[in-house]
Amino acid sequence: MSSRALPDEAQLRGVLGQFVTGVCAVSTRFDTPSGVRHDAIAVNSFTSVSLDPPLVSMYLRDDSTFLERVRTSGQWAVSFLGNRARSLVGVLTAPAAQRPAVEDAADWTVGPLTGCLVLPDGPGTLECALHLTQPLGDHVLVVGRVLGAVGRDHEPLVFHRGTFTGIAPTR
Repeated sequence: MSSRALPDEAQLRGVLGQFVTGVCAVSTRFDTPSGVRHDAIAVNSFTSVSLDPPLVSMYLRDDSTFLERVRTSGQWAVSFLGNRARSLVGVLTAPAAQRPAVEDAADWTVGPLTGCLVLPDGPGTLECALHLTQPLGDHVLVVGRVLGAVGRDHEPLVFHRGTFTGIAPTR
């Protein structure tokens, strides 16, 4: 065992920031006394888990309002964001109490399998049923079973070194 000290939070954030991730809008729906409402957040902790069965995952803060809505509805959708969606990220990363109605934040369509909002102009969308949640540290692993997938040939938005950027296509 090494006698080196564990990295502090700032150092760990700096090292992890070197890893390039994609950016998605994740949405869910929930019931209110006045009817169905939608919520969405930006996520960069999304990954594929399995092709058989088709499973994907994301990590959400354990105190997240969005997490509770996903657990209650049992359904969520993922829209991979394109490079033109940078302004949407600012809306979707605002605290829940400060976010405008998500329905007004973009040109969403309603996913046919879950009723969750999806963005029809990004690199792809997935609709998922909640498969499991597992607390891990200060986050919760959320695994979804993919019910449907649509892919498009669009340039993705990526996150690197604490900022959003696009990627240059190789030719």
